[in-house]
Amino acid sequence: MSIKVIYRSISLILALSLLTGCFGLGSKDDNKDDGRSHFYVIDVDRGSMANSFVKDRVLRIQPIRISPHFRGQTLVFKIGDNEFQAQANHQFFSDPQDMFTEQLKRWLQKSGLFSQVIIDENIPADMVLETAVTALYGDKRDEFSPQSVLEMQFFLTTSGENTNQTLFQTGLRIDINIDETTPSNVVKGWKQGLEELLATVEDDFRDYFSKRSP
Repeated sequence: MSIKVIYRSISLILALSLLTGCFGLGSKDDNKDDGRSHFYVIDVDRGSMANSFVKDRVLRIQPIRISPHFRGQTLVFKIGDNEFQAQANHQFFSDPQDMFTEQLKRWLQKSGLFSQVIIDENIPADMVLETAVTALYGDKRDEFSPQSVLEMQFFLTTSGENTNQTLFQTGLRIDINIDETTPSNVVKGWKQGLEELLATVEDDFRDYFSKRSP
């Protein structure tokens, strides 16, 4: 059994000229409750498709698990060491579990590391990827700089009813510095952070598979 365990923390500074990928952007007063509902999406793009794809390596992605604290569609800010606050009228456009699962699937489909990336449990697969989002909040504590925080863990196993074997696991936490902890800024930070996180995970998978090749 070959297990790779990594836990890393990555800090990013939000580049305002690159911010895209969510609805309801642009109001410097969007923290105020204007009575309207604001909806957001996190939509990342790997860019071009890989030039070549491996053969006979089918990956099945399990629906991403979201920590109970952040499972709802309403955005959450951290306002104290053990205190969180839901942001009324500021929500994800869709269920965060579905949104993150789709982003992960689309990214890995383009990576070339797998011949096929599927979600359907009825289709045979060589490997299974289980993923958890363990932190998803905007940091609004007075004693800390404004940040978007995203933490995810990945577990790659063999596929089989009786022989599931851990092949690879890694955890990543990304703290993105933003100008102010407002809903739109936090979502923009998550978008940039997710792009960096998925690029890092792809590199980790590539390194892992290259070491397994004869």
